[in-house]
Amino acid sequence: MKKTKTTETKPSMGSTLNKYELVVIYPVSENEIGAEKAITEKCKKRALKVVEVDKWGTKTMAYEIKKQNRGYYLKLTIEGAPTAAKELERDLQMDDKLLRYLLIRI
Repeated sequence: MKKTKTTETKPSMGSTLNKYELVVIYPVSENEIGAEKAITEKCKKRALKVVEVDKWGTKTMAYEIKKQNRGYYLKLTIEGAPTAAKELERDLQMDDKLLRYLLIRI
């Protein structure tokens, strides 16, 4: 497991910040660097600060998702406003390349 710490844009002042964990699964055919960059760009677009990126790597899934039995896993720790997290979740739902995601508040 490879962890990297990054900083992104700051959220607007006066809003409460929550901490979230985001786990995403991309197809193995997707470039690892491209997958990480795509997710961090989505977070940056919604003014969410990426605190930590944990690369879990390629794993075999328990069942097929979109005809894929292997996936590239990433776990991100992010901070931001609750409204920004909802907007990010909407963006993730519309991402066709993404197999699965889970966004939880910690």
